Amino acid sequence: MILFVCTGNICRSPMGEALLRHHLAANGADQPVASAGTHAMGGGPATGHGIEVLAGRGIDMTGHRSRHLDAEIIDGADLIVAMTRQHQAVVGRLDPTARGRTFLAGEAARLSGQVGPPAADEGLRAWAVRLDGARGGHMTTGRVADEVADPYGENRDAYEQIANRLDGLCSALSRLLSSLR
Repeated sequence: MILFVCTGNICRSPMGEALLRHHLAANGADQPVASAGTHAMGGGPATGHGIEVLAGRGIDMTGHRSRHLDAEIIDGADLIVAMTRQHQAVVGRLDPTARGRTFLAGEAARLSGQVGPPAADEGLRAWAVRLDGARGGHMTTGRVADEVADPYGENRDAYEQIANRLDGLCSALSRLLSSLR
């Protein structure tokens, strides 16, 4: 499973989840995608602007309900895509073994371009290990430029900008992960 992580699980991570699921389906891949928030209240819907922006792209996010990130969710994730270095750090505190499979959104797309798609007999978790190896042999927290800003409380244009950024990142990831059936 690919897990997107943000703060409240009502803006960025559900948008990333929905966009990646959409791109994977378009590429014929059936890879589970989920999301959670480091401070999610649990059970809340996605923001109205987020729902509207994705609806304009033909993606229905009305059924999304937020959930709080915990060690069990992290354990079930093969690849974790965090929106900020702070989210990445929370994942590492909840499950230190997950650090090597947790990447910032931009970092995951950037490094995946270096390592290429998973091999035919390689699972997603093993591919994430290769992705981690592309970091240069040392654990980094990614670059500030790899983070995805929080549009919460902003206008619809801010959500459109975040959706554009996530759409590009998810499109790149899905092309590489389409070999996973």
